[in-house]
Formats: sequence, C-alpha cells, structure tokens
Amino acid sequence: MNLSSVSATITIGMKIFFLLLLAGSMLVSCKKESSSSINLIETADSAAVLKLKGDFINGPYGNVAGTAKILLKDSLYQLLLDSSFTSSNGPDLKIYLSKEIQPINFVNLGSLKSINGSQLYNIPAGVDFVQYKYALIHCQQYDHLFGSAELKP
Repeated sequence: MNLSSVSATITIGMKIFFLLLLAGSMLVSCKKESSSSINLIETADSAAVLKLKGDFINGPYGNVAGTAKILLKDSLYQLLLDSSFTSSNGPDLKIYLSKEIQPINFVNLGSLKSINGSQLYNIPAGVDFVQYKYALIHCQQYDHLFGSAELKP
C-alpha cells in the first residue's frame, strides 16, 4: 500500500464515522415526548354562552372523542373541550381552529394540556367562526391530524 491509498482509506473511514455519528445524534434528538395524561377538570364561567359545538371524529393518525364548544363571556371567546374528551397520545399535540379539516389556514390555540378531561383555551379576538369552523387535535412536529370536530350553532 502506498501513502495515497492509506490516506484515501482514512478519509473514507472518517466520512463513515461522521455520518454514523450524525445519524445517531439525530435519533437521540427526535425523542418523542408525549402530552400529559392527567385528567383535567377545567370549567367555564357559568355565565358563558354556548355559541358553537361539535363532536370529534378520528383522524388518520389518532383517536379523539368528546365535544368541542365555543363559549362567549363578555367579549372573550373560549374553546372548551368537555369532560368526555380523550385523545390518543403523541408528541407536540396542539389544538387548532381551522378553515379546513387539514390544517392549512388555522389559528394555533396552544399545546394540548392533557389527553383527558375538560380544558379551556382562549381564542384570540377577531377569529371569524364562519371561516374557522373546525377544532383540530394536531401533531405539529410530524404534521399528523389526530381528530377534528366541525363547529356548528
């Protein structure tokens, strides 16, 4: 073996080593974190008025059950997931109000607080419920729809 072939072999070996190191670090950094499974019991103000509601149906990547309700108290709109709410667990679950069942045009209400129980989410002012007529449970990290509810009067 001459010096140039030894050098080429070392270079190839180093490239393979760094590729394996990179692949290993990517696997560790993609650790799936699950949402909380604590059974929440958040309640809306008793003076809040029910404006819209819809029952969840399963999406292609999860199972979701329960009812989503849009409530109005004074000038504050809130989304309430009722006490029968349950969802499959997954990483990075969010609650969206969306124009479509697939989240293309949506308002992110935040991370899902729990996969069980009643929970409240404030809705930003100016959301037009004629256009944003779906509540979605969506994994933002992997772009996976877990479930949807069409909101109707």
